[in-house]
Amino acid sequence: MKLMFFHAPWCGVCHEKAPVVDEIARTMALPLEVLDIEEEDGQTKAMGLRIKTVPTLALVDGDRVRFRLVGTMITPENVTHLAGVSLGTARPDDAPSA
Repeated sequence: MKLMFFHAPWCGVCHEKAPVVDEIARTMALPLEVLDIEEEDGQTKAMGLRIKTVPTLALVDGDRVRFRLVGTMITPENVTHLAGVSLGTARPDDAPSA
């Protein structure tokens, strides 16, 4: 299982979220693959996982996307909650506050 961060060099929100994504990967102790959608490898993987928006952070298990967050929704709280839900370890009080 790994985190995949899809971004583009011209995307301001992508640049804003990059340090957040790095911290999320460290906290979760998961490998992080950073993919530029303007490069062939990034485009190929984005198409294969049906990623259509940048920035997108996806938790990928093999070729299955467990969850994805887009844009400003990429926060440590949302990742923690969705990881718990997708892996079956979430509790009702784990939901991020509005």
